Amino acid sequence: MKKKILYFLFVIFLIFFVFYLSFFQTELFNEKENVQLHDFDSPILYKVSRVIDGDTIEVIIGNKYERVRLLGINTPEVDSSYTKEECYGPEASAYLKKILENKYVSLKSDEQNDNRDKYNRLLRYVFMQDGTFVEEELIKNGYAYNYPYFPFEFMEQFSDWEKQAKENRIGLWSVCLSQ
Repeated sequence: MKKKILYFLFVIFLIFFVFYLSFFQTELFNEKENVQLHDFDSPILYKVSRVIDGDTIEVIIGNKYERVRLLGINTPEVDSSYTKEECYGPEASAYLKKILENKYVSLKSDEQNDNRDKYNRLLRYVFMQDGTFVEEELIKNGYAYNYPYFPFEFMEQFSDWEKQAKENRIGLWSVCLSQ
């Protein structure tokens, strides 16, 4: 009889534990919750599993792979079944791969933007583990340009950085001007 009671309590505990974990996982991926940087002093870090192209990465969040579109920038396209290669697209993609693939990043949402784009990618600013602002790196080094088609938090800074890269003919601004 004592074993049956202990077994019953164990089963109840196990059910409660599984329910608790299920609830936690649901909250982790809830659209309204946003996967974001909650406290910038102690950021949540996510491993970059893959670089898709110059402005899209894939990160591991919990046990799920999520595509993340870097907010506020655009890079030239790489050749794929969906897009035709553009000037400096392979270079932008290779640079992002060099600095991010298999590294850890933190993600920050922008209150002026949706949580996801029409392709269901998370829309986020990306920061390297050392605090480097990835979008800033890409723009200043001529791999990306400001994407001013919707308002966002860093629009003015991105525009200034792009202007400097253009004036100094850095990256794509040195080779793609005539194309």
